[in-house]
Amino acid sequence: MTQPALTQFWHPICQSTDVDEKPRRFNLLDDDIVAFRDENGIAAFRDLCIHRGAALSLGWVREGRLVCPYHGWQYDRTGACVKIPSRPADAPIPAAAKATVYHAREKYGLVWVAMTEPAADIPLFPGDIYDLPEWKSFLSYRETWKTSASRAVENFMDFSHFPYVHEGLLGTEETAEVAPYTVEKREDGLHYWLEQEEPSDLYGAGGVQMVRYEYTLVVPFTIHLKKIELGSGKETIITQFTSPKTPKSTEVFVVIVRNHSHDEPDSAFGDFTNVIMEQDRPVVESQRPEELPDSLREELHIKVPDAASLLYRQRLAALGKVEVFGPYGA
Repeated sequence: MTQPALTQFWHPICQSTDVDEKPRRFNLLDDDIVAFRDENGIAAFRDLCIHRGAALSLGWVREGRLVCPYHGWQYDRTGACVKIPSRPADAPIPAAAKATVYHAREKYGLVWVAMTEPAADIPLFPGDIYDLPEWKSFLSYRETWKTSASRAVENFMDFSHFPYVHEGLLGTEETAEVAPYTVEKREDGLHYWLEQEEPSDLYGAGGVQMVRYEYTLVVPFTIHLKKIELGSGKETIITQFTSPKTPKSTEVFVVIVRNHSHDEPDSAFGDFTNVIMEQDRPVVESQRPEELPDSLREELHIKVPDAASLLYRQRLAALGKVEVFGPYGA
């Protein structure tokens, strides 16, 4: 069953440094993508030659044209075949001789792809602070998890698991009760916040401290967590960009942006977050089904702790059955 909803959004497929003039294969929405770079920037095609179905990622780029490795067909950046070597040079090229081209852009040090006309822009950081000089950013974490993108996002936005999965770091069993909180519905997602004690020596701050968590979710698969240390006022934004490779395979990119401690190494902030991500990973990969259930009745929900995730599931349902993928083309 083909479901076009997710093709209308931008998804990260790799870091910008992963793409050069040599075509390379990536995976998105259960389909293969070939990406390359030339003097005009990033380009992304469906990794399929229209002639005999060979992988274009095995080919090369010549004068801005993507060359199929099988019969040498050459495609320009619009996807049009402009040369078929086995035919006379003056022979007309069939109008149907086209490769599928996707929208491709670079932002936050990542390559983003939208398979059809984008319905929204690449998600911004809260306050659009990413490029401001007082904020320093880096990619902290990048791993492929054996789960769906929606499961990975729902885990990131959930805080009632802190006392168990992250005991002693983000929570304790003695403080497991979740107080009521308000979830604000926004046009592109959700926003909610809470304050709690963190028992760990967060970023070398010196033991237990009060922290304000502000979550900003942008559908379908971007989630920002702004941590504000209430004692010092320092702000750190931890963002998970979640790329749906297949229904049960997800690439997780975590970018950290901070307005403090610019002289300290990034590892002083990234190592803590990476530990948290790796604690989450085996639990999330154990969840069955890997995809979120189609119906809210298929799992038991608790009113207060699950308030944000319930609204998230409703937003996804509004997009369609988001876990059902198929072949897409522009």
